[in-house]
Amino acid sequence: MINKTNVKNFFKTYGYWVAFALSIALLITIVTIAIVNKPAPIEEDFTPVVNEEIKFADPLADMALMKDYSNTKLQYSNTLKLWQAHKAVDLAAEEGTDVIAVLDGTVTEVTYNYLMGNIVKLDVGGGITVVYASLASDIPVKQGDAVTKGSVIGKVGKTAKSEASDGAHLHLEVLLNGESVDPNLYLDLSAK
Repeated sequence: MINKTNVKNFFKTYGYWVAFALSIALLITIVTIAIVNKPAPIEEDFTPVVNEEIKFADPLADMALMKDYSNTKLQYSNTLKLWQAHKAVDLAAEEGTDVIAVLDGTVTEVTYNYLMGNIVKLDVGGGITVVYASLASDIPVKQGDAVTKGSVIGKVGKTAKSEASDGAHLHLEVLLNGESVDPNLYLDLSAK
């Protein structure tokens, strides 16, 4: 027969062990529920749909491909002394070389960023934004300007501090609906 005194003595003697065992059982239950009810990961497609009919004019009259685009393959940065993806193409050219609009478009931003230097962003339609970085300081366009394909929008500089050891070059990025895409899809850089 169970009486109050026996129960009280049992918990007085083994109470900590009972509490410990109940805590472990509760923890195991919570972990099991979390594992069983874990939602399936959301698979997002980060590959934007590219309109391959759009072809850019060369952004520089005379250029050499210095560093290619890489979304997943890491490239070593001599300036930053680290490995990183390079979601742009770097085109070597003499400092002061004219940088031209690759398509008709509207300048959406002219700014300076410590890491990327002087920047011009050009909306060319179809959800495509072309980002020109490491430009020289004398930028002849301003936000809101409409530019035509082939018109000068800046000059090659070496203002990108994150790529300072690369010397004068154009850092060219292409965004499709805000996501980085390979500029090679729009430019013919195979012979550069």
